[in-house]
Amino acid sequence: MIQDVRIAFRSLAKARGFTTVALLTLGLGIGANTVVFSLVNALLLRPLPFGDATDRIVSIHSIHPTQFPEGWDDADVSYAELDDIARESVLLEDVAGYLGRGFTLYEEEATRIRGGSVTPNLFDVLEVEPILGRSFRKDEGALPGFESVAILSYGLWQSRFGGDSAVVGETVRVNERELEIIGVMPPRFRFPEVDDLWVPYDPGEGTSRADRFLHGVARLHEGKALGELQAELDSIADRAARRYPETNRGWGLHSLPYRELVVAPRTRLVAQSLLGAVGLVLLIGCGNLASLLLARGTERQREFSLRAALGAGRGALLRQLLAESLLLGGLGGILGTILALWGVDALVASFPEEQPYWFDVGIDARVAAFVIALSLGASFLFGLLPALRVTGIDLLAALGSGRDPSSARRSTRSQFLLVSGQVAASLGLLVGAGLMFQSFLVLTSADAGFDQRPLLTFRALLSGDVYDPVPVRVGFFHDAIARIESLPGVRRAAATTSVPTDDGGSPARLVTPESPVADGSELGVQLIGITEGFFETLDVSLVEGRAFEVRDLEDGAGPVAILNRRLAERLWPRESAAGREVGLVNGAEIRWLRVVGIAPDVQYEEFGEETAQSELNLYVPYSLAASRGMAFLVRAENDPAALASSVRDAFRSFAPGVPLFLVRTMEEVRYLTTWEQRFFSRTFVAFAVAALLLAGLGTYGLIAYRASRRVREIGVRVALGATYREVLGMLLREGTLVAGIGLAVGLPVAYLVSRVLEGILFRIPAVNVTLYLTAGVLLATAVLLASYIPARRAARIDPMTALRQD
Repeated sequence: MIQDVRIAFRSLAKARGFTTVALLTLGLGIGANTVVFSLVNALLLRPLPFGDATDRIVSIHSIHPTQFPEGWDDADVSYAELDDIARESVLLEDVAGYLGRGFTLYEEEATRIRGGSVTPNLFDVLEVEPILGRSFRKDEGALPGFESVAILSYGLWQSRFGGDSAVVGETVRVNERELEIIGVMPPRFRFPEVDDLWVPYDPGEGTSRADRFLHGVARLHEGKALGELQAELDSIADRAARRYPETNRGWGLHSLPYRELVVAPRTRLVAQSLLGAVGLVLLIGCGNLASLLLARGTERQREFSLRAALGAGRGALLRQLLAESLLLGGLGGILGTILALWGVDALVASFPEEQPYWFDVGIDARVAAFVIALSLGASFLFGLLPALRVTGIDLLAALGSGRDPSSARRSTRSQFLLVSGQVAASLGLLVGAGLMFQSFLVLTSADAGFDQRPLLTFRALLSGDVYDPVPVRVGFFHDAIARIESLPGVRRAAATTSVPTDDGGSPARLVTPESPVADGSELGVQLIGITEGFFETLDVSLVEGRAFEVRDLEDGAGPVAILNRRLAERLWPRESAAGREVGLVNGAEIRWLRVVGIAPDVQYEEFGEETAQSELNLYVPYSLAASRGMAFLVRAENDPAALASSVRDAFRSFAPGVPLFLVRTMEEVRYLTTWEQRFFSRTFVAFAVAALLLAGLGTYGLIAYRASRRVREIGVRVALGATYREVLGMLLREGTLVAGIGLAVGLPVAYLVSRVLEGILFRIPAVNVTLYLTAGVLLATAVLLASYIPARRAARIDPMTALRQD
């Protein structure tokens, strides 16, 4: 074996051109596959950082499936329902709850940080312990108004407290309260995504069964299946519906593995598709190497014939050739790993937003094993067929001329099949890339229902007891808007609970007087609170009726609402909705609202994330949805980005204790909410271009090799009167044959790729005949061009020079 490796080194060192091409092909192919696999590993394979019970952590949600097949949007569970599950379940070891919140941290200036209120046992359920101090005690979440202790993330501990180990027992001012720090969590732990501070959940914040805003997290008993748990949850939900029909009728419970919650099915499919695409690129590269090895093996037939004549058996010759392939694969794997280390860093740096703490893209043991397996697999993939072909020579025929004609013919057929396979795979990648790119173009140009270009958006968070009364919050936002509108360059401003094209509205249930509350009668909608001037800020005109006015917020004014066009048509098809009533359902209570206007349809969810419920929007005055966290929209006279600093200064002078964050233009919001699609589409296009180039190179190598083998034949033909065009056509027919076979085989491959990608495309059909034709023409042109270059050179050969060649 050592001798085989030494000989392989010497052989590859002599063939420097071939070795360089082979290593670059393998290095780039393995490197790209490693980068994509690192992404897939972080998303789908690496265990979530939840202790030893990672695979047993499940998420629990409420569902109300009567109106929409996918159930109600964002339906979490109530505190009472969590208590039901904890008491009645025999399959769950423990059940906990989480409520995401924004906190204001007071130091030199107010800073907004993300965090949450958690039931005291949450970290026990996840099996994660603080590295300093302790976790919450059960009694610290038992009484309302307790909020006096907090646990910090490792990052917040380092950045705000300098990593001082004596931080436990100190106090920090959060939301105008002094909280005692009782613990620090391990590095990188920021459950559920990028949170930095946790306080015990206060049951006083909502104990009604209709208040479904807690995210349920539970741990299965070891050996129990998710299907068993679902059956148990169905029984618990049925009992609750019978006991509490006012709040639980029609509602069910649903569980799923926690990873399926944090990685959406669409993201999972895109990641798997990327891995398949980059795998095809490597497969095409291996086909090229196999074709080169076949050609190289034919040229080395005399060498192997002499070895065989001197006593080397076929097994020894086969082992020698495989040693060369394995050496190439190993060196290519090393080069690919080096390139992957750089590629992973570049990939992480390209993410425009902070990623969830569990999403750790890097080279770990699983990725290293993947590189080793890929290198070995590629070595056998491109090396085995040529080795079998070369060692299956006719010894006597090869000893005489150095070549075995029958072996050469078999080698040529194998090369034709390999290159045709590359063309077929390339067609599939081209069609996939075309679909992804078309989808991205449609997504980025999709109409949001308003002009985003002149708009600036930012968010503010009202913390502390002083803002508990709703009238105080209403007055604050009214005054803040007036300050902003007085700034030079500002045309209009408004505040809203939801930024269009970014985060959707709050889920709500709606009824009409014609459909009183009953099983299945409620309609799921998105509730959006707005201030006066909202539609003027968006610069859109109402379809019917009027917008909200200041008098709608005054004491004694009747509650009013505005429906978007889709919701109005859903409730009263072919009839006017203005002047009618709609009811917001809260448990057994209904709050009736008078419809004063119909608004045009505005996109609220991120493009590509829409659901049937998110398209039905109910606008109410801010006083009816008085969130502490609000988003401002500012319409600029010219460049909205130029207003950012003046808006910050005005807000600080007006409310220095209120943090202002996420200051962005709406065009930046559009960019940030579509960056994943942009990244994936560009990556697909890059892989398709690489496949196209490799297919072209494979064709070029095949025709060049065929021309070099037929030099004497071409010389004879030219000497006997064959014209340049006739010789050129003879060689181009071989390229045409490769293209024809490849495109014929590639059509079903392209169709399969289209169907796989169908679930992630945005408003375009998966099967597009024009795209198929365009990809086919592009690929055929590339193959014929790659054939033309060596064919043209061969057709111009001097016949006397050709006839003198051995």
